Amino acid sequence: MWKPNHRGSHAVLGISTQNCPLQASGYNVLVGADSQSWGWELQSNQLCLEVPDTPFPIPERIVMVLDADAGTLGFVVDNHFLGIAFKNLPRGVELFPAVSSVRGGACIRLRYLNGIKPLLHF
Repeated sequence: MWKPNHRGSHAVLGISTQNCPLQASGYNVLVGADSQSWGWELQSNQLCLEVPDTPFPIPERIVMVLDADAGTLGFVVDNHFLGIAFKNLPRGVELFPAVSSVRGGACIRLRYLNGIKPLLHF
């Protein structure tokens, strides 16, 4: 869950490898800015999705659909699958949910819904 008023100007939701940068100085988008991550910029709706060209209100709840076997990533908004956003994702590489935000005090909640339960390492 990511409330629209907590997104700021560079709000990106996606996935990354372990090599994606975790922080940067200034107003930089981290997720989707290099070859180690892929993301959907929620404020400007920048991504090749089957959505209207007009401003598309992105609600608080967004579902990411990662099919690691097929190498695809898509998104669901209001129970509507928006299509495959990224294909040909790397295989045999661990992929992690990732967000990028420049808003101070942003509150973002991720929840794993199903599939193979990941191992926890402490």
